[in-house]
Amino acid sequence: MRSLLLAPACALLWAAAAMAAAQPASGPTVRDIVEFTRLVQPESDDPEALRQLVSPDGRRAFIVTRKANVSADKNRYEIQLLSLDPGRLAAGRVTAPETVFSFDAEQDGNYADPALKQIRWVNDRTLAFLGRLKDGVRQAYRLDVHSRELNQLTHAATPVVSFALSNDMRRIVFAAQVANPPMQDGARSIVYGNQPFWTVKWGQQRLISQLRKYQFYVADVASTDGTLAAKLPRPLGEPFVEANVASPVADISPDGRWAVLPRYERDRTLEWSRQYPLLAEFVTRFAMATTEDPLRYFSGANVRTARRMVAWRLEDAMQQTIVDAPDDALPAAGQFRQDRLWQGQGTSLILAGTQLPIATKDTSPASSYVIEYWPDTDRWVKVAKLTGRLQRIYSSHGGVVVVDGGGRRWLQRMEGKGWEEVAAPNPKAGRAEAAWSLQLQQTLNTPPDLFAKGTEGQAVRLTTLNPQFHAATWGNMKPYAWRDSKERGWIGGLMGPEGFERQGRLPLVIQTYYYEPDNFYLDGPNVGVSPSAYAGRAFVRHGILVLGMDFRPQTGAEPPTDKVMRLRQFQDGVRAAVNALVKEGRVDPDRVGIIGWSTTGEQVLNLVTFTDIPIRAATSADGDISSLFAYSIAYGAEQWQHMEATNQGVPFGPARAEWIRNDPAMNTECVRAALRLEAYGVPVYGNYDIYTLLRRQYKPVEMVFIPGGFHMLSTPSDRMISLQGNLDWFRYWLKGEKRTSPSLPGETASSIQGQYDAWDQMAKMKAANDEKPLCARVAERGQS
Repeated sequence: MRSLLLAPACALLWAAAAMAAAQPASGPTVRDIVEFTRLVQPESDDPEALRQLVSPDGRRAFIVTRKANVSADKNRYEIQLLSLDPGRLAAGRVTAPETVFSFDAEQDGNYADPALKQIRWVNDRTLAFLGRLKDGVRQAYRLDVHSRELNQLTHAATPVVSFALSNDMRRIVFAAQVANPPMQDGARSIVYGNQPFWTVKWGQQRLISQLRKYQFYVADVASTDGTLAAKLPRPLGEPFVEANVASPVADISPDGRWAVLPRYERDRTLEWSRQYPLLAEFVTRFAMATTEDPLRYFSGANVRTARRMVAWRLEDAMQQTIVDAPDDALPAAGQFRQDRLWQGQGTSLILAGTQLPIATKDTSPASSYVIEYWPDTDRWVKVAKLTGRLQRIYSSHGGVVVVDGGGRRWLQRMEGKGWEEVAAPNPKAGRAEAAWSLQLQQTLNTPPDLFAKGTEGQAVRLTTLNPQFHAATWGNMKPYAWRDSKERGWIGGLMGPEGFERQGRLPLVIQTYYYEPDNFYLDGPNVGVSPSAYAGRAFVRHGILVLGMDFRPQTGAEPPTDKVMRLRQFQDGVRAAVNALVKEGRVDPDRVGIIGWSTTGEQVLNLVTFTDIPIRAATSADGDISSLFAYSIAYGAEQWQHMEATNQGVPFGPARAEWIRNDPAMNTECVRAALRLEAYGVPVYGNYDIYTLLRRQYKPVEMVFIPGGFHMLSTPSDRMISLQGNLDWFRYWLKGEKRTSPSLPGETASSIQGQYDAWDQMAKMKAANDEKPLCARVAERGQS
């Protein structure tokens, strides 16, 4: 078998030869990547999401941008207004974006939780949003875009997670986190019970580590001498534990008299799952603890549970049931969908995605529905039956558009006939669409920008958010497709310097997770999920190819029936990609690296442990892992189900042998790649066993801990450490190159030298380990 790894001296000789043959390609630095202007809103190119950015009169739209300042170590947020004036657009006279609000975020460590979010129009001159300003506790605000006057609407002691305003802005409903430290006042000890390890270890003072609880409130906002003052908020119900991996979404009727809010029915989930097939599927896929741990002895309190909507009369906080049945929302993103739509000023509500009580006439427990509900008379009628789970609803042409398993469906209220489904919207019903609408345009090699689109298809550019970008110098990504040994089709993007097809065999870094062929690819996964670890186009500057790939095939594959099949499928895809690129003469098989983050961190770790795929260096960035150590501290957090399925057993009893056979920590002698592990925030336990076991065996491994980081890094210094660190790591292991100039916080020439002294020592260890035969576990699998 050909040696998969180069000794350090050979690698350096190759690097010298390569540099003599071709000058390093131009490309962005890591700092260029980190300081790239990004869009916070819109989050996607969905037409309805873009329509929400347009003012009610259709003449303006807002966007929200975030731009890092590495020197200041802060992110700057801006709300910009775009003119949609029909006359100027028709004449091609574009008005430059106008910044109406901006601030530098002091606390912005989590990319998935921006310091400015949930922005929406209240009327033609007022925007409302959640922001972490001043003291860093997120509150609700309103902004007059004419006068630039900013008013704070909430004054909660803990972060506000969602809010809704009445049309006159005199009443607000909001949800705020409730402090829930594990050790109560006066206590000197804690009984763990079924609380997660992290909650007890770090939750006393750290809200994000606690078993999170929330409370809904309603507050009246009074105007005094031109200023706003919120009266003491009144609670709506009791505090409740976070469910379904999501914070709760607030709601209020336009007239401010009613709210419709989620209620989580943990105690009824199992019973309901026996009656409603959609909930049974929910339980089987996401809430296994409901059936596997009915005593709640080890599965914890932060669980997946059935949800239904409840109406609240805000004057006296009276609660009333709408329908006594669960809705069809799935965990995580499904909890944030638009499923409530008030009619008029609040006379009635369209509620979509709800199931109906079993005894209801002419309904199926296997389906969910759209209903209309009148809170004042506490009655409802069925509007339509859904063909699949609800994705969202929105208003259009005087009716309602429902997006479900069958796509978009138009429902309209007919005079004297109630609601009917129509084939297409009636353009004469309701307000006509604006003459110009927003479009978000981007390609793999074109950053996203906003355009105005006219009724005749003409497009006018409204923004140029990153004028410094040029594909010719920042690298070019081209679609790349391949098939694995089982004829499954994979897609990705292959990026390199201009003309890389003619440069012979180059080193390759595979960046895993999602890949979207129509989205701009800058650093890592191009679906807006994570800017952690992936250096992306910064690799181009140093002559390294990047293959961005999804972690699953696109064609020819049945959905994985178990976790092991999913891992094997990923491994087959990576092997086939490397083989194809080597066969085409583009990639040197001895100089291949791979990066995984989150779920693909686990897949990458299993790949370098249990296969002979020629990976010289790898990174698992805040990656998942199914090891005994991780299993023990995941107690109470429900990740045990995933680990048991991945390792095909439990670490006790007759199935223990299968666990040992599949646990990567029990097989670290098989790892041959130089492995970089990154851990963000508290705690740093996920892959610590892997790190210590590899160190014990004199194998090349490095663990980088970023104490203030979150799963998706956002603070500029944190991102620089992760991205520059990975660029350094792969340049060293794939090309034998070393950086000499400081670029990270606190870095000196001496500390850089110390980094490479440690890696040179690791390289000698790697050379010695590469001389050993493959471990029995890998040799046994062979090329399977």
